[in-house]
Amino acid sequence: VNRWFEPTMQGYLAQKPHTRASIGYVEVIESDELIDSVIDKIEWMLSQGVNLSNIAILVSTNKDGANIQERCYEKRIHTRLKTSSSLKYIPKVASIVVMIEYLLNGINLDAKAMLQYIDKSIEDIDISWFNPFMEPMDVVHRLIVEFGYFENDLNLLKLLEFAADFSTLPDFIEEFALSSIEVASNSKEGAMIMTIHGSKGLEFERVIVVDRLKGNAPDRSALLYEYDESLYIQNIYYKMGGRENFDEHYQSVLSNQKELSSKDKMNLLYVALTRGVESMIVIRKPKASIFDDIGMRPITIGQFDTKFIEKPIEETPKSKIVITHYGIQEIESEEEEEEKDYDALLFGTAMHYTLEMMSSFSIIDLAQALVATKNRYGLELSDKQFIDIKKRILELVSNEKFKKLLDGATITKEQSISFNDEVKQIDLLLNYDNYNMVLDYKSSKKYSFKHISQVRYYKKIIGEITNKYTRGMIVYLLEDGVDMVEI
Repeated sequence: VNRWFEPTMQGYLAQKPHTRASIGYVEVIESDELIDSVIDKIEWMLSQGVNLSNIAILVSTNKDGANIQERCYEKRIHTRLKTSSSLKYIPKVASIVVMIEYLLNGINLDAKAMLQYIDKSIEDIDISWFNPFMEPMDVVHRLIVEFGYFENDLNLLKLLEFAADFSTLPDFIEEFALSSIEVASNSKEGAMIMTIHGSKGLEFERVIVVDRLKGNAPDRSALLYEYDESLYIQNIYYKMGGRENFDEHYQSVLSNQKELSSKDKMNLLYVALTRGVESMIVIRKPKASIFDDIGMRPITIGQFDTKFIEKPIEETPKSKIVITHYGIQEIESEEEEEEKDYDALLFGTAMHYTLEMMSSFSIIDLAQALVATKNRYGLELSDKQFIDIKKRILELVSNEKFKKLLDGATITKEQSISFNDEVKQIDLLLNYDNYNMVLDYKSSKKYSFKHISQVRYYKKIIGEITNKYTRGMIVYLLEDGVDMVEI
């Protein structure tokens, strides 16, 4: 990591491995066929004795993850796709709902993809059973059978559960279009596939980082926004090629946006390349790679060792899914009681990201950071949520107690540390002459006992690493104000 980021990332602090850490293994390869190379590397690691469930595959987009999972399925490699995508974007689920719209409203329909499992045309499908007054759940079930879709697919069970809440088809279609239902985890075993962004704060024994399967989507935004010190829009510019050559102010605004975008990409690369504990394999494209900015080239460092911690995964007997009734989904007792609400988690992640993107705790930097946050989360968060993020961070940067803490401190954000074979990430580390201060941001007090335990652990780690007295504080950025709780 130091090799790639010290010469390319402004303000980068060289990372020091723990004295008891293993040598580890890093390999970078180039390939024109990224997915084939992923399969090859998984099979190679399995041949070396690696447990499949210890492997994580990090990708740029949810679509990339779905494509890799599909190929793994063809090769009989079990995977778990952890995605931020909504249920309505899953092809099988979407096709069922589109078919209902076709039956109800007679919309134009390209049915080739949805009928691929049964080798029939839309004209061959029996729809004589349908009438517009049927219960949505009954229609969904009948279409699943007609399309030959059900192969123990938990996403279809979630669709049936959702449909059970409605008595009319129009209501079901309307609410489904507005829904944000989390995709079901397909398995509790197998290699984990997730986006780089979703991996932030996590660690995995074996990591495969995959280049973007397709090129970066071009910026199609026609407008360029400039914000004032209060984070209100001061000017709106229509983007014009070459305008920066004769309009100095426009050039400055455009330059700020490009700088934020570049910083955003660099931070994402850092996340991708710091998730592995024992080994990391990077599979990059020969041209137009996301890794070009850090000068990454094919290389092999260290030794691939599987003796250290390849613990066998206890297999639990799999019960065949039998649909006997449709009602509220029964939750297995071993599932966590404190399952996090996706919307709240997304909001908290976006707020953390905004704080991370701020070069300093100033209103101007907040305005610039919000632009980067909107670029990343604009399709997932509402305008109201962005206003809420802005309000909460504004209250933090104007909080006198917080400003006093910053005085005389060396500030380090998103500090990754390795301690006793564990990698942790601290939101904000303040280093004074005689002591340290660990701060952890939270957007809710829902899990306050966990928050306290977490900060106490961070205090212990930093204290032992630096051999200095260390204080800890939870900074709650709440809807009604900032609450700073020292631990």
